Amino acid sequence: MIARRPALVLFVLAFMIAGCGGADAPNYSAQPAAIYVDGEGGDWTDLTGHRDADDGALDQLWVAHSDQHLFLRLALNRSLNLQEGNDLTLFLDADDDSTTGQDTLGLGAELSWTFGERAGRFEGTEVNHADIGLTTLPTVQADTFEIALDRSATPGGASLLQNDSLRLVLSSGDDRLPDAGETIGYALPEADLSIETPTLARPDTDAVRLMSYNAVNNYDRELNSLFIDDRQPSYRRILGAIGPDVIGFQEVYDQSAERVEATAEGTLGLAEEWHWAKEGRDLVLGSRFPILDTHAIPGYEDYESGAFLLDSEDALGSRMIVINMHPPCCNYPANDDQPSSDAQRQRVVDGVAAFIRKVKNGGGPFGVPAQTPIVILGDMNFVGSAQQPRTLRTGEIINNDDFGSSAAPDWDGTSLLDTNPRQAHAPMHTTWIDAGSSFPPGRLDYAFVTDSVLDVAHEFVLHTPVLPDDARQRHGLQSGDTNTASDHLPVVVDVQTP
Repeated sequence: MIARRPALVLFVLAFMIAGCGGADAPNYSAQPAAIYVDGEGGDWTDLTGHRDADDGALDQLWVAHSDQHLFLRLALNRSLNLQEGNDLTLFLDADDDSTTGQDTLGLGAELSWTFGERAGRFEGTEVNHADIGLTTLPTVQADTFEIALDRSATPGGASLLQNDSLRLVLSSGDDRLPDAGETIGYALPEADLSIETPTLARPDTDAVRLMSYNAVNNYDRELNSLFIDDRQPSYRRILGAIGPDVIGFQEVYDQSAERVEATAEGTLGLAEEWHWAKEGRDLVLGSRFPILDTHAIPGYEDYESGAFLLDSEDALGSRMIVINMHPPCCNYPANDDQPSSDAQRQRVVDGVAAFIRKVKNGGGPFGVPAQTPIVILGDMNFVGSAQQPRTLRTGEIINNDDFGSSAAPDWDGTSLLDTNPRQAHAPMHTTWIDAGSSFPPGRLDYAFVTDSVLDVAHEFVLHTPVLPDDARQRHGLQSGDTNTASDHLPVVVDVQTP
């Protein structure tokens, strides 16, 4: 079993420098730290935060930095979706000079960003998340969030951070952190930090490499991007660099498994001895292991998940079940015709939890023995309730009348492992990036495993723009490959038997 990303806080430095006009001069702290934006926050444990003195929405804020990023960790007194339906706003005096910028809150803020509106202004001009290099996790509802800004960002051609110190304030309604008349001062000394990030290399074992990839449809539902001529060279390089043994594709609408097979084994360069099958509206699985059987798992209407039984005896000593998923996207409200997107997603994950319960009880379509490895992967679209990833991990079913009782999904009576892989050569755990969308990068793609019978030997997310030049050259990749191929990133997990 791999270690689960220990906190790598190298040092904390606190010192005093003079403040500039406006609000009371703050104490300036500096906390250079190796932060991984994973939505979990364990690497903030030893850092000092700023606590709100009243009982409003805001509770506590931590600030840290590396040479590449300014990091924030925000704790709230209520759960919310950071990307929608809130007025939480960050005000950043990027040059530490209250006489410049906007006089909002007496700070002189160059940047203001309202998270729930997914909009902001820098030096009076509207900016989007890509302009400031904004990343936030988790993407589901929570009461604690990690936020990163790219220190090298140049919104409108001007540097985002213009000094070796800054000041900031957070507000939500009438609540402020810190309190009125105060600001948080933060200094940015050089941070020579060692960031542990995965590579693309396979582990020195006989592990099976599984990849989940939403090969995005071109939105008119006529052609998946796997079949678009000018995207295929990027797909070919990506598949060649990763070298998967099993691929779960999503959004293959209106195209057969046979067409995917012909394209993958032709234009995309995969070996001819691969096996392919499709279940549901858009779920195609390719495998170098024979596919012995498939099954459509009921969810919400035609949002079915696909279960695939693979003959992986030679690699794992047993067969393996791979479940490919693509629940409904977005956060559309309920109407007269259908429940909300959130409720629809819950039914899809409840269906998968019920299927695994049947498998564990010796039922289901495959009739596999106990201890058969199970992997769940896919574009989950988890952008609402945190219950949906919790259901897949723990087996807690919400719609019991339709899907039966809850049951722990792993063979030893415990939860599944949410692998939560990190980008190769970067500290981010995001799996979806679209600079043209109002939504900042998020974690939409997941991989869960029965870790009582499988060890995760290695894992990563591939985002080619962040790879060093030598890594791209070594693996035959180009900087824009993942951006060209899809708005989702390949999620890769190497599993082996203990």
